[in-house]
Amino acid sequence: MSEKDKILKLRKDIERYNYYYYVKNEPLISDTEFDKLLKELESLEEKYPALKDENSPTNKVGSSIENNKFKKVEHKKPMLSLSNTYNTQDILDFHNRVVKIIENNHIEYTIEMKLDGLSITLIYENGELIQALTRGDGVIGEDVTENILQIKSIPKYLKENISCEVRGEVVLPISEFKKLNETRIKNNEEPFANPRNAASGTLRQLDKEIVKSRNLDAYFYFLVDAEKYNITSHFESLKYIEKLGLKTTGIYKKFKISEVEKYINEFDKIRKNLDYETDGLVIKVDNINLHDILGNTTKSPRWAIAYKFPSKQATTKIKDITLQVGRTGVVTPVAELEEVELSGSMIKRASLHNFEEIERKDIKIGDTVFIEKAAEIIPQVVKVVKELRTGEEKSIEIPKNCPVCGSELIKENGLVALKCINDNCSAKLQRKIEYFVSRDAMNIDGLGSKIVEKFIEIGKLKNVDDIYNLHKYKLELISLDKMGEKSIENLLNSIENSKNQKYEKVLYALGIPFVGKFTANILAKYSQNIDNLMKMTKEELLEIENIGEKIADSIVKYFENPENIELINNLKNYGVNFALTTDNNTQNILEGKTFLATGSLKKYKRNEIRDIIENNGGKYLSAVSKNLNYLIAGEKAGSKLKKAEELGITILSEEDFEKLISQNSKTPENNIKNETPKKDEGQKTLF
Repeated sequence: MSEKDKILKLRKDIERYNYYYYVKNEPLISDTEFDKLLKELESLEEKYPALKDENSPTNKVGSSIENNKFKKVEHKKPMLSLSNTYNTQDILDFHNRVVKIIENNHIEYTIEMKLDGLSITLIYENGELIQALTRGDGVIGEDVTENILQIKSIPKYLKENISCEVRGEVVLPISEFKKLNETRIKNNEEPFANPRNAASGTLRQLDKEIVKSRNLDAYFYFLVDAEKYNITSHFESLKYIEKLGLKTTGIYKKFKISEVEKYINEFDKIRKNLDYETDGLVIKVDNINLHDILGNTTKSPRWAIAYKFPSKQATTKIKDITLQVGRTGVVTPVAELEEVELSGSMIKRASLHNFEEIERKDIKIGDTVFIEKAAEIIPQVVKVVKELRTGEEKSIEIPKNCPVCGSELIKENGLVALKCINDNCSAKLQRKIEYFVSRDAMNIDGLGSKIVEKFIEIGKLKNVDDIYNLHKYKLELISLDKMGEKSIENLLNSIENSKNQKYEKVLYALGIPFVGKFTANILAKYSQNIDNLMKMTKEELLEIENIGEKIADSIVKYFENPENIELINNLKNYGVNFALTTDNNTQNILEGKTFLATGSLKKYKRNEIRDIIENNGGKYLSAVSKNLNYLIAGEKAGSKLKKAEELGITILSEEDFEKLISQNSKTPENNIKNETPKKDEGQKTLF
């Protein structure tokens, strides 16, 4: 393909992607992929200036508006987009360009959150909102005033009787996005791929009642012609926007370019606790008087640049489907992907959950798909890009037999998953052993996935309890490929030490369905030992707080299985602990109290402090809310500390926490001061 053909193809593809993103609210590729294509086109046009075209997407903002839903209105000042970067070197290069034009090394910047929503501009006359426009193509936007008035956080009247134009972002809070998608799935409607699409699609609804019901929100970041109001600093203009009664994120700061990496890291931590999507940071020259001197390109201001965090979503292709057998026999389809970078790591596989999910999303081999990390950990397929299908995609067949042992797969009543019920299936055994030896269970080092697979293959592990027989084969194991004497010695020592693991950890390690770490802790305290637990009826289990029907049924069913009883007896004979000891039979002095730790702790690891709380009857939460009683704040505590202070939650230092859990204290709350402790230097927030 000639360079000219490359350029023409890139322009055509980018225009198509722009149209689907801005007009149809259906992105065909991820932002990262789009930015790569745009940069490639910019580079080629720079290299071959004779092939430049004023209508190229490199000279445009957004996409032309082709629908007739809303009235078209020309912006008084164009709504430009920002040039993007994914690395700090580009930010330093941006600074050097600014310095060269201004001829001054002492430039101050404002850094602020970049929201991933729909750009909007509000026009107020004498303090009253008279018009709201979308960005559109940057020159002409859509009049969405009626819909904007349905957003509770946008005031119809400002706190000052002035005429002004303010620009910002309409977003759908993550909590509302989840509710909306749950409802759409129940109604057999296509879920939105992300909050940005949902916000954009909502704001373009003709029915304003739909807009009102979805609880959109908005944050503002730019006061047009701020100098008219005697404001010369962008930082001060944000303060003035707040004074007018409009919301900003509150997450912004003045800084010098030498501090840029520090604040990128700070903001990256903060954004993970927010209830709205952010895809980066915006860095602006703070002195507004310099903006005119620096000027703009055809589509971007030269006085600002956007730094983008690693994408939460990526687009890639499904090459094939493989099947994974879990410890309970559940067969999970897994998408084998063309390798792609996502949230800073290279991804080759993604869970498809079950075959009903595949059918609902209409996933096929060969499809281009959006993937994201569920809870920032497990990659999963979010959506198929059906517009990019070629007709060569292949449907995914539902298996009838286990891919490992060949046994017939069944579907249990009320469940969607297919299951292998062969107790001798080697894949089930491997997953059970991996679960049993994991850190939160028996914590046996040296039995990784490959080693477990090898030991099963050579017949040394035929059941979970065979782990405690491995010492008999020490010499044989040492002779195995890649297994040295020191490795085997460490493994056998770790196995021996695991016999003293706490009762609640052993209960968790057994892998009783629906009995996680928190439930295992409750059951251990209530039963005191495994023999008492095995004798309990469903009715007795239901009397325990936080034990419901599903968990009670699962426990009773587990102990009705003779093979499970045999396993427990064998583990007992090997010396594994199945009772509360003096050390872990603590008082429930934290019962009914909820905790969360944030920041860098000096004395404890995060999982250690969680274990202490749960061992003393408390509950460890995952986020700051009105249900939280105590926040344990270490150094560099950020937004969680700020939110806790706003909610009036008691803030504890590590020393305060130790007083609270002291068993000598009959009323531990008396050891805590009622007032919030002063923050040390490590606890300062950015704002």
